[in-house]
Amino acid sequence: MRALILAAGRGSRLPNYLSRNPKCFIKLRKKSLIDYQIESFNKMGISHLSIVTGYKKNLFKKFKLKTFFNKNWKKTNMVYSLLKADKWLSKYDCLVSYGDIFYAGNKINQLIHSKKPITLLYDPNWKKLWKKRFKDPLKDAETFKIKKNYQIFEIGKKTNKYSNIQGQYMGVIKFRPKGWIYFKKILYEKFDKKSKNMYLTDVFQKIIESNKVLIYGVKYNSKWMEIDNFNDFKILKKNF
Repeated sequence: MRALILAAGRGSRLPNYLSRNPKCFIKLRKKSLIDYQIESFNKMGISHLSIVTGYKKNLFKKFKLKTFFNKNWKKTNMVYSLLKADKWLSKYDCLVSYGDIFYAGNKINQLIHSKKPITLLYDPNWKKLWKKRFKDPLKDAETFKIKKNYQIFEIGKKTNKYSNIQGQYMGVIKFRPKGWIYFKKILYEKFDKKSKNMYLTDVFQKIIESNKVLIYGVKYNSKWMEIDNFNDFKILKKNF
């Protein structure tokens, strides 16, 4: 098992004093988000860690970890960053985490031990957090439909009904090589090769529709936070 942190972006929707460094360097109780993630992975016994860097890549040297560099970080997103780590993802089971989230690493054992090709961590109690983040949670939330056996059958679509949202995808994924190879196949078949800004959830939905490789979910039942803007930062400081 290997772990990969996606940390190429800057955080342009944050105030200047927070966006001078990559978002994962935002601090909570004197430690950065990426410090918490690395510490959690080490406690899980995951010794092979890597970071996909972009903005201010030299700041990551202090961690003395393997890095993959996304030189197009200004114009691309998570999908493009993932492709930079293709050598790992094609060969090893990999736990992938967005760099701008805070969560309890000791609560994701079920995800780590999943034997499915692609498994997503999701929050079934998402509404409580989204009400803190948004006046109208439905303006930001996307569909997430899951069967009793935890097979996901819809993700990432806009909706005006809470009944279409059984959870929210958190930005933590386990790819096994079979799942990653099929992810790339769908990406190249279904999306414009010139596009560098498709969303991960769009690719996941196309995989679901193909019905060739199934995607499963694992519940996360603890506190977590995504840092997308200054309001998120204030919520993080207040609640954690």
